[in-house]
Amino acid sequence: MKFDDKHVFSKPAAAVLKMFSDRAYFERKYQDLGFRDITVLEHSKTDTQFRIKVRYSARNDAPLPDFAKKFLGESNVVTQSDTWDLQKKTGRIEAEIRGVPVKVSADMVLRDEGAGSANHLKWNLSCGIPLIGGKLEQVVGADIKAKSRTDLAKSEAILASY
Repeated sequence: MKFDDKHVFSKPAAAVLKMFSDRAYFERKYQDLGFRDITVLEHSKTDTQFRIKVRYSARNDAPLPDFAKKFLGESNVVTQSDTWDLQKKTGRIEAEIRGVPVKVSADMVLRDEGAGSANHLKWNLSCGIPLIGGKLEQVVGADIKAKSRTDLAKSEAILASY
């Protein structure tokens, strides 16, 4: 399953990229989103690259059909890696949901747009289980979409300090 998303920010791409390459941003955003057990597993930053890997527990924001309850609980442990090429303003998200056989990734491009900027996300979800794989992708995709607007609102609030 593939879908696009766009997060529009009030500040230029340089300010947003400064935020996206700050460990404290991720820790604050995940806390503000109500995630629990937030642990930074890896973190590195150079003049050209940024990478962070965080594990957290998050509740599902989309309704779960009965078949999906076998894989997804009301809350799931997620390990998410965010990487950024700071010169090209391109990034990638890779997320693993413990016990869920769906691969989740998104390629990102951050651009100045109008008076602010926008992060363009191209999501890719895949599940190799015959018959229910596509349905499970849709459930996980619905959860990502449900969290998207809240994630953007929290990020925009945090951006005020950059």
